[in-house]
Amino acid sequence: MRILIVGAGIGGMTLAALLKQRGYHPTLIERAANFDHAGYMLGLWPLGYRVLHGLGLFEQFAAETIECKHYEVRDNHGELVKHWSMAPISDRFGPNLSCTRPQLVKLLHSAIDDLDLRFNTTLETLDDNGETVTASFSDDSTETFDLVVGADGIHSKVRQMIFGEQPYYHTNWGGWVWWVDLDQVPQETFVEHWGAGRFFGIYPTTEGAGVYAGAPVTGDFEQQGPGRSDRIKQQFAGMGTLVDTCQEALPDDSEDLFFWKLSDVRAHEWTRGRVVLLGDAAAGFLPTAGIGASMAMESAAVLADELSRTNTQFLEHALSLYEKRRKHRVESTQNDSRHLAKMIFIKSATVAHIRDVATKFYSLEQLASSIAKAFDEPI
Repeated sequence: MRILIVGAGIGGMTLAALLKQRGYHPTLIERAANFDHAGYMLGLWPLGYRVLHGLGLFEQFAAETIECKHYEVRDNHGELVKHWSMAPISDRFGPNLSCTRPQLVKLLHSAIDDLDLRFNTTLETLDDNGETVTASFSDDSTETFDLVVGADGIHSKVRQMIFGEQPYYHTNWGGWVWWVDLDQVPQETFVEHWGAGRFFGIYPTTEGAGVYAGAPVTGDFEQQGPGRSDRIKQQFAGMGTLVDTCQEALPDDSEDLFFWKLSDVRAHEWTRGRVVLLGDAAAGFLPTAGIGASMAMESAAVLADELSRTNTQFLEHALSLYEKRRKHRVESTQNDSRHLAKMIFIKSATVAHIRDVATKFYSLEQLASSIAKAFDEPI
């Protein structure tokens, strides 16, 4: 089976590694020049990293990551609202392991070493004639495949080509991302400050702690260049000493800083003909539940499973089974991430205070009910 995977991110690379293990030799294309700027921090639940056991990569992954043993929510002024131990989940299913996205991508890359991976390459056109799919690329080449997998992220070109515009969900918040030395922050704890009109999260990895400083996207909050650090410091002033410490690590205004707008997307269909969507291309995730990478890896495992049980003649039926196995589960967890966003991203000080009081009575499982339920459901 000739397979093209568009996008060498977490979903695409996981799928490629699993297919290689089953004797396939997919082609991957990636628009980036390399993996040097492959992203920032992420937490991986056992839902996703269970796949690494089968690839023989789990021990290396675990050795290169930090276990998140605690989760803390603090208020607009840095006072503790709620502390959760992750033990009820980690003792039963496995820990939440925190890493950088480049760490995970490079680990997956090690499992596909001899596959055809083409950097600096984008998809230009797709023509599905019912028997095969012809793809043309940015280097002016054209090739024919039995299957094309769109694993090209939340702004998927494959999704746009095949399904047209799909509905995005906008929080109208966004934020800055930067790194802090690990010894400046708690090392086994995810700490989030749920403020009024502002949010500040700190996520340790072995490469340092990733910081996300978010607020409504209004005024000049998202502007690069002169005055950026002063604006950020002013926006998050008075959130406590931990936030102050992290702000001291802000890069100089002359350096580029990543601004992440918080939106997601949901495709009405995942498959049509011999084209199928995977990961964020099918259903993107807000970072609020830390579940997007896990869902992409789980979906890759299901797609590889279905492909291993078919041939090119009955490929479309296999793709429909993949969608039936995944769509409801993924959209349920996506709904959880949206629900959490509504809890976290609040402008009103009065509503934020009510939220903080209510949060004291939440269990971790109640906070993300669909995600907690997913741990105990087959895929």
